[in-house]
Amino acid sequence: KDVETLGLLKVDFLGLSTLTVLRRAAELVERYHGERYTLDNIPLDDPAIYRLLAEGNVTGVFQVEGAGMRRMLRDMRPNRFEHVVAAIALYRPGPMEYIPTYIKRLHGEEPVRFRHPALEPILAETYGIIVYQEQIIQIARDLAGYDAGEADTIRKAVGKKIKAELVKHRTTFVEGAAANGIARPIAEGIFDDIETFARYGFNKAHAADYAVIVCQTAFLKAHHPVEYATALLSVDRDDTAKIAVVAADSRRQGIALLPPSVDASDLDFVIEGLDVEATDDASGTRRSIRFGLAAIKNVGEGQSRAIMAARADGP
Repeated sequence: KDVETLGLLKVDFLGLSTLTVLRRAAELVERYHGERYTLDNIPLDDPAIYRLLAEGNVTGVFQVEGAGMRRMLRDMRPNRFEHVVAAIALYRPGPMEYIPTYIKRLHGEEPVRFRHPALEPILAETYGIIVYQEQIIQIARDLAGYDAGEADTIRKAVGKKIKAELVKHRTTFVEGAAANGIARPIAEGIFDDIETFARYGFNKAHAADYAVIVCQTAFLKAHHPVEYATALLSVDRDDTAKIAVVAADSRRQGIALLPPSVDASDLDFVIEGLDVEATDDASGTRRSIRFGLAAIKNVGEGQSRAIMAARADGP
């Protein structure tokens, strides 16, 4: 906390190998299909993204590969970007208990209720459930007359369980809401909700950033499964367990993983049957992925390069 106490800004930078997977997959798609994808032009509204997520076909898709998340997506059947943002924020200790309520309300199986009509514009997108920290700030501003800076102190006090601050905020919030014509018992109930949800509230901006990458990886997997699997395997070539998972998923999709070959293998995994746009061409050859030499245990990059250099003299 020293940096913050000094008034300095602390920024956390997270390195994601997924970004390398996206870049490699996009390079392969451009090489074999002539379509150029970047982090700025992969669409987030393509129906294929949401079909893939709803089916739970998420091996290799950023953040949502786990069994629990897969189950939630199958139940949720997301059909737009906002649903993915909510899924990222809800699937963590605490808010997980509200996932069944969110899903029922999403599908119209349970009515959406608001403690006060003024909450509807703030909580409508999450079906009356406080999911994001930003919603807490907005509730404090719109219902209790806090300014933005003061509203953020509620989020901090609840998130860090600062008891003295909470007692003070409860009084300020209820009085501010009452001044705006909200009955005290309702204002008390709203503050109770804030205390309950804010302990686990997630930053919406962070969830949205992650949801973008979820949708981008899902898009490439849905439309270009061979290129996407090849990129995944190459980036994770040193992780035997991950290779086994992606290989099994590829086989399930009908993509063959060919064994390593001193004549045909590259350093990384490569696609064979490159002239084929669809899964099969007229001759019946399939697009396959050839195992990379550097992914073989105890071979390594140096020996792989030596083998590849020797091929200049013939097979």
